[in-house]
Amino acid sequence: MSQVFTKFFAFSLIFLLSAQCSEAAEKYKPGRHFEVLSEPVLTRDNSRVEVVEFFWFGCGHCFTLEALLSDWKKDLPSSVDFYRYPVIWNKMVETHAKLFFIAEAMNKPDIVNGVFNAIHVRQKMLASDKEIIPFLKTYGVSEDQYNQLSNSFGLKNNIKKADLFSEKYGIKGVPTFIVNGKYAVSGNREIGTKDLLNVVDFLIAKERKK
Repeated sequence: MSQVFTKFFAFSLIFLLSAQCSEAAEKYKPGRHFEVLSEPVLTRDNSRVEVVEFFWFGCGHCFTLEALLSDWKKDLPSSVDFYRYPVIWNKMVETHAKLFFIAEAMNKPDIVNGVFNAIHVRQKMLASDKEIIPFLKTYGVSEDQYNQLSNSFGLKNNIKKADLFSEKYGIKGVPTFIVNGKYAVSGNREIGTKDLLNVVDFLIAKERKK
């Protein structure tokens, strides 16, 4: 009787663990929590899992996500290739995109946080040189440097590249993450802004198993 009970208990435990694993595996589902791209896009380094974030400085959800993203990036393994593109939807959005690429060119990541705070905390849209030039001066970027970078081949090329990939991935809203050229993750009724990175982590783990 004892042996029968032991076997029954062991079987029940295995069944329970299997059910829990299955439930965890199915926690995020295509069509609900992420979309599977109809045509996968080649990544820039096929030895790593690529994650690309598309964003806009003027997006409130992107602003909310920024603090979470900062901590999330610190824990990324070397096997994950993360980078970001600003969207280029209209002239004002393109102006904001230039600020991102200027921050990259000057190796001044603080500018990125500064732009978010200027727009969402201080209500400064940074839509014209009249606002942008004095703003950048607080980060040690002179007016001459700003003008040179704004008109440089490198910045113009980055703008074209960001626009190209935004179109290639069919980006309609931000923030949106593209995982390994296969999956798109963006906020919807099923997942809020603060849950996006959990879905991205789930897809990273999924791709690392392959």
